[in-house]
Amino acid sequence: MKNLIHSKEKTDLEPIVSVEVRDIAFGGAGVGHVDGVACFIKGVIDGETVSGNVTRAKARFMEADLVAVLQPSPYRVEAPCPYFLKCGGCSYQHIDYPHQLKIKEQQLREALRRIGAIQDPPVRSIIPSPEPFHYRNRITVHVKEGALGFFAEKSREVVEIDQCLLASQEVNQALQQLRSQRPLNGNYLLGEKESYGGFRQVNNVVAQLLLNEVIRLAGSGELLVDAYCGAGFFSHGLRQSFEKVIGIERSRGSISLACREAQENEKFLEGAVEEMLPDALACGLSSESVLILDPPSEGLSELVSAAILRTPPQKIIYVSCNPATLARDLKRLGSHYQLQESTPLDMFPQTAEIESISVLVPR
Repeated sequence: MKNLIHSKEKTDLEPIVSVEVRDIAFGGAGVGHVDGVACFIKGVIDGETVSGNVTRAKARFMEADLVAVLQPSPYRVEAPCPYFLKCGGCSYQHIDYPHQLKIKEQQLREALRRIGAIQDPPVRSIIPSPEPFHYRNRITVHVKEGALGFFAEKSREVVEIDQCLLASQEVNQALQQLRSQRPLNGNYLLGEKESYGGFRQVNNVVAQLLLNEVIRLAGSGELLVDAYCGAGFFSHGLRQSFEKVIGIERSRGSISLACREAQENEKFLEGAVEEMLPDALACGLSSESVLILDPPSEGLSELVSAAILRTPPQKIIYVSCNPATLARDLKRLGSHYQLQESTPLDMFPQTAEIESISVLVPR
């Protein structure tokens, strides 16, 4: 394997530095130090020594582009995609899959410890994706002045692609069909033929594994409140285990889909979780109620956290796509709840994204 990954001309404004990579931060960048200043650099692996071209320098940190791998990791592999580190999608194609899983598991554990102030986080082994490639059931591509592909990272420049190695065969076929139509400038969602609306997980197989975990952890009881319920994925899966199921979602289209498949014991409310949650939790005895939280990456607002603490359910199952906001929210709820367990799932192989499911019980 060639050590030289890519290079730029050295200038006074962009010096070449040597970096011993100590860790991989959430987001995919390696972290080392140069003269005591943290240096973030992508396309590297913990344990490697690399050289980088400094592109940004601040008092407390700097960013660099990878120039060469001086001492490679045993976990380094040749990235199969010709667009790797050019488009803004993948971060880990240069790392063998078992080590990708180890990195993500450790990132979740570290976020819970550092941000959530949980001294010894009860993190279980990560659940891998059965398919590390070709798992996505949809992608969004962009067309700009005849170029069709993905945006480059932190840019509106379109990186033209022939196919996406993360997308399913059906999605890639749709990509080829779109290209043949010479589309106009714009954004295009390409998805599998199965109809869906609102939010839906992009990895069908891992989504089912996630549902299985939620069913296992939720148990049964009088009331299930499914906050940020989307089209009712968790609500429908758990309706046989609870006397009453209430889903809350602000998207009208998602609520319409949820109601279409609802049974008699399911009720879906359209509106903000901040507004709807207090009344929903009041519909049952807190000693027999379970709350599912599946918020966007921003996590819970302070209003939602306060509503939970005013009418605390017996158990909370928190599905998260952002370890940092998960840890923050667990700390906010820590006056009444403790973390029983947290399990990462690799919903997005080859990328820096981390899905997890956590269980909170009263102290």
